[in-house]
Amino acid sequence: MKQTLLIILTIVGLCVSCKKKTENRYVCKQDIICPAVVCVAYWSNLHFAVTDKTTGRDLIFGPNATLTAADIKLYIKQNSPYTEVPFLIDSAKRKLYTIRAADTMALQIKNEALQYLLVKKFCSDECCARTAVEVVQEGKLLIADEQKLIRFRY
Repeated sequence: MKQTLLIILTIVGLCVSCKKKTENRYVCKQDIICPAVVCVAYWSNLHFAVTDKTTGRDLIFGPNATLTAADIKLYIKQNSPYTEVPFLIDSAKRKLYTIRAADTMALQIKNEALQYLLVKKFCSDECCARTAVEVVQEGKLLIADEQKLIRFRY
């Protein structure tokens, strides 16, 4: 009887300890295959907003905004130096975005020190483009929402 109980407890212990840990990740839709489309350019998109790190309040488009788009600079790493890339403003959707995202980027807010960004995951769910959906900002993983918007904390 003691051996049976010991075997059961061992099996239950193994099942509990081997349970796969689920992580918060962005689930891409199925990648689109566009055989009839010839891509002359391939866009790497990044849709983003800047929020307060404690309250989550939008600092550019929210009420009592404390930043403007002119306070923000986005850089991509090309070979060795960082190069500033332009971004567009979509006031209706309350976001900033670029079509020139890269795996390694940097964000600068109000001439402060660069905040380093590393894109961990892109989704390719439209022809000739991919969108960053998981970005590490200074060691913290940020996951895009349903609209593929990354909220950088400041």
